[in-house]
Amino acid sequence: MPGISQRFLSVEDLHAEAKRYLPRVIFDYVEGGADDEICLDENSGRLRSFKMRPNYLVDISRRSQQVEVFGRTYASPIGIAPMGMLGMVRHNGDMTLAEVAHQSNIPFILSGASNASIEEIAAAAPDAWAQYYPCKDPAIEHDLLERMAKAGLSTLVVTVDVPLHSKRERNMRSGWVRPYKPTPAVIFESLRHPSWVASYLRNGLPVMKNFLPYAPTGISARDLTAFYASQVPAPHGWPLIQNLRQKWKGNLVVKGILGSEDVLRCIDEGVDGVIVSNHGGRQLDRSIASIDALPSIVSAAKEKLVIMFDSGIRRGSDVAVALSLGARLCFVGRAAAYGLAAHGKPGALRAIDILRQELDLALGQIGCPDVRNLGPRFLWLRRSQETPDLASTHY
Repeated sequence: MPGISQRFLSVEDLHAEAKRYLPRVIFDYVEGGADDEICLDENSGRLRSFKMRPNYLVDISRRSQQVEVFGRTYASPIGIAPMGMLGMVRHNGDMTLAEVAHQSNIPFILSGASNASIEEIAAAAPDAWAQYYPCKDPAIEHDLLERMAKAGLSTLVVTVDVPLHSKRERNMRSGWVRPYKPTPAVIFESLRHPSWVASYLRNGLPVMKNFLPYAPTGISARDLTAFYASQVPAPHGWPLIQNLRQKWKGNLVVKGILGSEDVLRCIDEGVDGVIVSNHGGRQLDRSIASIDALPSIVSAAKEKLVIMFDSGIRRGSDVAVALSLGARLCFVGRAAAYGLAAHGKPGALRAIDILRQELDLALGQIGCPDVRNLGPRFLWLRRSQETPDLASTHY
């Protein structure tokens, strides 16, 4: 059998293998978006519409992807985004991706709907970041923040783009609905994926460990997911950010920003960074693509906070585009999950390696040996016959 680097040449190769390994109900959970999945498609489609304009006769014998964010130097501007219930993809999926990020010296954001606990992740990857979803019970919020701080996690990522549970029709049709009790049809289809089934029978439904202390004693893993859903999402507004800024002494990042007015308010509230994101197309199907929101946010921020990006990345050249438009870091979710599903930890490492190698090639091909020097001059987007050149376009 060929080695993993020969078997999986692209994220799409890992995607195909993940589809073979996972039952449809789990694959659709990872893959799917909201409603008609227009936003899901446009995230990657709009990224691909940007073309790169090479500068040749440049010395590219040495190329660097190193970036500094919040006083830490990372080996690459590619991080792993928060993804809930990764234990359904592979046993201990959260821990695996945290270890991959730590080993690769890239950021990892622990999901607010994770299966691994804050404490477990901090022990395995002390440089991890933690996502927070606003909770209805303020006592839970207080304790979660205390646990994150005690564990030594430096960066809190509060996600604001889930004001309501979205309508994810693909999940509904395939059977991924709380309280996650498989129907006969789901069980029958799952039998076509024996390796996954064997792991599930050994380990059972993964537990959302971070919420276990707040639920009734002896609660089952299935009922715990319903308890979590009773707490998240919670009504919130700018007082949430003000409150978190007062309580959290580390780096505060707001995830889910798509408007320049919101980034200006984030600056006023003392936020340290934002992630331009539409939740991977999983919330508002009529949302603009994240990449279309990025330029105006970068312009409004005027380098007063760190601008990061996610949604739609499938190639290293997608990362180059987002960095050229002003992002400092790019986070990938599905790409990492495909690698995890396809081949566990080696597969997840391979997913990150593929993206880093492709980014390195893009840097060399366009004549920009250092990611820190990427900018609009390396992009060309044919908007119309009158304004074909993005470098001369005012954002």
